[in-house]
Amino acid sequence: MAALNSWETFNGEPLEELEARGGSTVKSLIFTVRLLDTMAAAGGPARVTDLAKTLGEPKTKVHRHLTTLRAMGLVEQTRTSDRYRLGWKLYRLGQAAFEQFDLKHIAEPHMARLRESINQTVVLSIPIGGEALVISSLDQVGGSIKISGVPGSIAPATVSAQGRIMLAWAGAKQQKAILNQPSPAMTIRSIVDGEALEKRLKEIRARLYDFAPEEVILGVNAVAAPIFDADDVLVGSVGLIGSIQFIPDPPPAELIKHVLACAKSISAELGAREYDSIAELF
Repeated sequence: MAALNSWETFNGEPLEELEARGGSTVKSLIFTVRLLDTMAAAGGPARVTDLAKTLGEPKTKVHRHLTTLRAMGLVEQTRTSDRYRLGWKLYRLGQAAFEQFDLKHIAEPHMARLRESINQTVVLSIPIGGEALVISSLDQVGGSIKISGVPGSIAPATVSAQGRIMLAWAGAKQQKAILNQPSPAMTIRSIVDGEALEKRLKEIRARLYDFAPEEVILGVNAVAAPIFDADDVLVGSVGLIGSIQFIPDPPPAELIKHVLACAKSISAELGAREYDSIAELF
């Protein structure tokens, strides 16, 4: 099933061209998806003014769509303010989609092999609102202290390895919107400078992995690599999280090789060829 992978393209086709061919109904549908995506990225209730500014659209147009979506139960207006948030119907639809989504089923055998090789917690995430939603975690075996990934938790877009993977392959508008927002540091090692982040995203796309030593929690490191589908569209990331004692900064080449091999094998099962360019690593 086709999926909207950014604000700018649909299956690789510019939205402007799709809108031009499709007329007012398609334009309205595309705008609705952009609006919902913007609300998800806001992380909480948002004002019509702020949504209109982010989208670069008139407030009247945004308000009209919100009114319709509220009547359908897809968005809600908070009782004590003029702010809007995603509704429970969207949550239920998301739960149903999650249950039908087979990435977790496909990825977990590969994740288990990665855990056997490294014996650190392996985490699977998918992109949501420019961030990374953890959907599966296979904890390390043994040891007195375990560092786990919690399914349902969000990895920040700018200061986590999983989040930056998602951001690196986000559409230009979504990427710009996130980078233009203040990036709060979670630790003293978090990368928050805009220019440094833009440079890092280019590096990620070139090398197909990222790591985030002590950027989210002091003493914890993570290494992640992207997962692609048959259209070479980003659908998730897989990686390791653990003590910086076992995942040092920088991560050893052999450890990175294992993470890339896992991401490549999952992507290959989905029909992707994005990893063919670094075949010499395997």
